[in-house]
Amino acid sequence: MTLSIKSRYDEKKLVDKKLHNKLGATAAILIILAGCFGVATAVVISTMYEPTIFTNPFSTPSPAMDLGSVNGFVTSSDGLPVDGASVIVYKHMGLIDSADKNAGYSASIITEADGSYSFDGLPSGVYKFTVTYPDAVVQTIDNYAVWPSSSSSYVFRE
Repeated sequence: MTLSIKSRYDEKKLVDKKLHNKLGATAAILIILAGCFGVATAVVISTMYEPTIFTNPFSTPSPAMDLGSVNGFVTSSDGLPVDGASVIVYKHMGLIDSADKNAGYSASIITEADGSYSFDGLPSGVYKFTVTYPDAVVQTIDNYAVWPSSSSSYVFRE
């Protein structure tokens, strides 16, 4: 690799070995070019001998990384676990940076003997949770956000 640096007064050429020695084994040069209308372009020149992957922080996440989880417990008014309660999640909308912005995803589960529930692999977005207790009492939570690569917990109390 040869890097040419030109100015009015001089021209310097640094070849692979010299550039590698000057910058260190893992250094990279980042050149930002300002364009029209305030748009900037970044050019990365790496001296590393292995391929380097740079990710754009403003890119849309991939669907595999766009999942979160919610777990918790359903309890009675006196704090005892509720076995057999139905917990349903319904996605209202996706988050701004979600890969899948569509609404309509839903899932349901029945609580275990200890009152626990768990939803793994939920597409990130804003959800409505509905819990139906065995005695037909219904509790609803609106606008619960599930973030990409996150895990949260919520305890429902009758």
